[in-house]
Amino acid sequence: MSLLDNSIKPDNGVYHLTEKKDVFSSLYITVRELEKRVYSDDIVMQLPLVSQHHHYYKEWQLRQKSTKRIVDYLTKKNIPLKILDLGCGNGWFSYQLSLIPNSEVYAVDVNDVELTQASRVFKQNNLQFIYADIFAQEVKVLTDFDIVTVNSCIQYFENLPTIVNRLQNLLKKGGELHIWDSPFYESVQISNAQKRTKTYYQNLGVPEMVNHYFHHSIEELKNFEVLYKYKRNLLNKILNEKDSPFCWFRYVKE
Repeated sequence: MSLLDNSIKPDNGVYHLTEKKDVFSSLYITVRELEKRVYSDDIVMQLPLVSQHHHYYKEWQLRQKSTKRIVDYLTKKNIPLKILDLGCGNGWFSYQLSLIPNSEVYAVDVNDVELTQASRVFKQNNLQFIYADIFAQEVKVLTDFDIVTVNSCIQYFENLPTIVNRLQNLLKKGGELHIWDSPFYESVQISNAQKRTKTYYQNLGVPEMVNHYFHHSIEELKNFEVLYKYKRNLLNKILNEKDSPFCWFRYVKE
């Protein structure tokens, strides 16, 4: 399984399509370490399952639900799927995708630290980890996907219409782009959200990270369907039913 030229050899299990740029990835890893989100191989291997004693246990309980939703959705298609998982990080979700029968998964990121961990932890014949700037000319080999997934990372792309257009162009006819587990805002909410983010990174001691975290308007996804939205109703409150607060969006290429 490969879309990659035979001349491209993996380095520590990672295929490099573009030159490394360390500014964002270094800041990102620093933030992740301060947030206690850099995990050992043993923990990454089990994600999205975590111990009840895990620092983010409640968050991962919600992510289990959102993961199951989309994996079940894709599995029920019951057809071969060529999948691009953009912003794969340590690869836990890419691995879940690779367990779907007849799937080919190309997991892409610009974070070499987590990509190296991902390739070390998850070894599947139908799963490849790739370092690539998705906008670069060199990624032209990545094309004709049935599915493109953007899981909890769209906030790290500055211009939403630009990244959406780029990913739509990587789909085959009838292919689907899925975005979920990321915050979106009404236009009037963005200014206050930006202020909260600035304060958060200042308090964390990495104020420059605010230049790499972006707040997108939900109005910019008008061509997408909403496949999931949390129901804030009385019954859920009474039953204490917790679920992801973030919407799941789907675009189908005509």
